[in-house]
Amino acid sequence: MKRRELTMVLSVAVLLTGCSSGVTGHATPSTSTLTSVPAPGGDPDVPKVVQPLDTARYEQDPCAALTKDQLAQLRITISPEPDPSNLGPGCDWNAFDEVGFRLDSKLLTSGSNLANIYKLQKQGEWSYFKAIADVSGYPGVLVDDDNPPKNTCQLMVGLRDDLVYSVQISVSPDSQINGDPCPTLQKVGEMAVSTMKAGA
Repeated sequence: MKRRELTMVLSVAVLLTGCSSGVTGHATPSTSTLTSVPAPGGDPDVPKVVQPLDTARYEQDPCAALTKDQLAQLRITISPEPDPSNLGPGCDWNAFDEVGFRLDSKLLTSGSNLANIYKLQKQGEWSYFKAIADVSGYPGVLVDDDNPPKNTCQLMVGLRDDLVYSVQISVSPDSQINGDPCPTLQKVGEMAVSTMKAGA
C-alpha cells in the first residue's frame, strides 16, 4: 500500500477504534465509542452540528458528492472510483497525471463524530490540527501528521453528530500545491458539502 493511501486508512482506523496514537495492531472498533454523542456539559471545544444533513443519497452514490462542474474547476476529468469499505462508502479521484494530486473521500457511517476527533487530538493523534468553523455551513477540522502539512492533508466535517465526511488530498512532490495542500482540500470539502446539502 502506498504511503499516501496508508495515511488516511490509519487516521480513520484510529478514529473509529477510539484508540490513542500509541496503540497499533488489530484493535476492534467499539460500538459505544463510535456512536457516542457529546452530552450536555461535554467538551466545550467540540462544535455542534446545528442542521443534521441527510446523506442517504450519497451513501448510495458517494462519487456524486463532487459534480462534473466542480471537478472541472479542479481541472479533473478522470472517472471516479467507488471505494466501499466497512468504514463507510467512499470515492477516489486519482488525478495525479492530470493535476498532480489524488482525492480520497469517505462517509464514515460507522458512527463517527467530531467529539471523538477532538478527543484523539487531545491525546496527541496529529501534529497539525486546525478547526474550521464553516465548511459550507458545517464544522470541520484539518489534520495531518506533519506540521505544517506537506504532501497530504485530511479534512473531516461533521455532517451530523454521529456522521463525519472525510476527504484527503495526496500531492505529488512536483505539484504546485505541494507546499500547503490544505487550502485546496478545504475548497474540495466545501464543494462536496454544498453538493450534499443541495441533494439531500
